[in-house]
Amino acid sequence: MATETAPTPLSTEAVFDLVGPAYEDAFAGLPTQAASIQWILSQLSAAGISPAKTVDIGCGTGKPVCFDLAAAGHDVLGLDISGAMVHAARARVPLARFEKVDIRDFRPGAGTYDVATAYFSLIAGVTQDEIRGVLAQVFGILKPGGLFVWSTVPLDAEKADISWMGKPVTVSSLAPEAAVEAVKAAGFVVEHEAVTKFTPKGAEAGICKPEDVWEETHLFVYAKKPVV
Repeated sequence: MATETAPTPLSTEAVFDLVGPAYEDAFAGLPTQAASIQWILSQLSAAGISPAKTVDIGCGTGKPVCFDLAAAGHDVLGLDISGAMVHAARARVPLARFEKVDIRDFRPGAGTYDVATAYFSLIAGVTQDEIRGVLAQVFGILKPGGLFVWSTVPLDAEKADISWMGKPVTVSSLAPEAAVEAVKAAGFVVEHEAVTKFTPKGAEAGICKPEDVWEETHLFVYAKKPVV
């Protein structure tokens, strides 16, 4: 009897090109994300920073993050490895700018940004060391006092081959305590951390079959770069 072989994992770019704009529908109404955007906006308002220079790493379709920040009058750059996502973002959020680039290849000047965000973008196609490296990279591109919001699916995983919404992909992540410690090790002061649960509407969005969706654990971290 022939044995069934596991499908070859897709590249991160290929996965999100396939998922495309439907990702926005699958994760619509994520309350922890909405709360984090409001934290950023309130912090900027309290500091009198307007327009703030902001960068969203793994911006997807640009909604809600880039859309909300741009609508509030801030200077927004969205980065994504997927050409399909960048194309959708440019159409959905004309007030922001978007570039197709891997964050590991992004080289702005040090201290360029007031705000950086990375929502579930440091998981697919990276190693644990690369996650820590990007956190340090983000610290470097922020101005003193800069804000950082990071969300991830916090698991102790190193180059694990999984099926995510029916798509074979290789992922890495850090367990909750290790993830928070990695943010601190990069130099940040952690202002808030929370672990919650959310079930994406992947089947309703037409991305996959109902059996390909599961309840996800989410970690949200709010952090600041010290002023001195």
